[in-house]
Amino acid sequence: MYRPLHQQTPESRRSACAFALLLVLCVSVFTARAQNHHYSQFYTAPISMNPALTGAYDGIFRVNANQRTQWLSVTKPYLTFGIGADGAIYKNHRRQELLGIGGTVNTLKAGDVGYTSTQALVSVSFIKYVGRQNRNKISIGAYAGMFNNFFDLNAASWDEQFQHNFYNPYLGSGEEFLTTKQYYFDMGAGAFWSISPNRMSTYQLGFSAAHLNQPKETFGTTNQKLPARFTAHFLSRIGLTSNLALEPMAMASWQRTFHEYVLGTNIEYFQRKNNYTTLFSLGGGIFYRWNDAIIADVFFDWQNLRLGVSYDVNISSFRVATHGRGALEISLSYIFRRKSVTRTGKEPCPYDVM
Repeated sequence: MYRPLHQQTPESRRSACAFALLLVLCVSVFTARAQNHHYSQFYTAPISMNPALTGAYDGIFRVNANQRTQWLSVTKPYLTFGIGADGAIYKNHRRQELLGIGGTVNTLKAGDVGYTSTQALVSVSFIKYVGRQNRNKISIGAYAGMFNNFFDLNAASWDEQFQHNFYNPYLGSGEEFLTTKQYYFDMGAGAFWSISPNRMSTYQLGFSAAHLNQPKETFGTTNQKLPARFTAHFLSRIGLTSNLALEPMAMASWQRTFHEYVLGTNIEYFQRKNNYTTLFSLGGGIFYRWNDAIIADVFFDWQNLRLGVSYDVNISSFRVATHGRGALEISLSYIFRRKSVTRTGKEPCPYDVM
């Protein structure tokens, strides 16, 4: 059984039960999410959620960054950082078709042994506007990339290395590892459909599948494969007045026995620069992750720049170890746009569900 190095004193053994609970829960989360970089503001990491969203927005070029610090009460919190960029490299205006390309890098760090998982991928998409006044949009996309996982075995201590309440690093751990580093290829695909019934409202429905090749992901002797993960998402922006919009959203993800469901809405107040461009907006909302957390978020837009902050309040059985402290998450995005009116002739949606 693994023990972190800071538990090498007799006094620390009195907290062994509490730490054991924490460890078991961490392992259960790693089993389901170890290779899935996880954001509460899923709508601000479009390529990570669905490769079909690559380049699918009214603009020239988009960059975004996300940072998440999870389980703040744990000695070494669960850290996730991601950065991405995408745009349309080819546009056929006569046929109303776009070809999008993008890339993203996500890194996750957790635990006393410095477990680190980095994903780097490239995504492509084919986007076509259809219907009356091109108010419908369909897209298909795919991604391919590499994973790199590693941990520091020298930073670990084990039950077998404790004798009479004293730690002896020269004793064997009784554990067998073939390697502390692994690299593997990963691939996935997705699709989405978007409709804008008027200039103020947009609705989008998408589906994606990750880890379609189910790569091997074990440090030991077992032949463990990473199961495919499926995600369905719904994003929308409903104009209520000339300065107020409601943004209901939902996301469902499942990977073998792990399931995640998030549902909620933002409300946004905005001021226009002109008929087609927003000068600034301010908003926030509440989301619920089924049997796990309540998420509160706020955001601020200044023209093409958006800053978002969210906080997870843990309500699951894990709150015993975390004292209800879930995760702090920050997102930043910027879209380079032309000064002219967008081709669809409508208000650009800050979540890029145009």
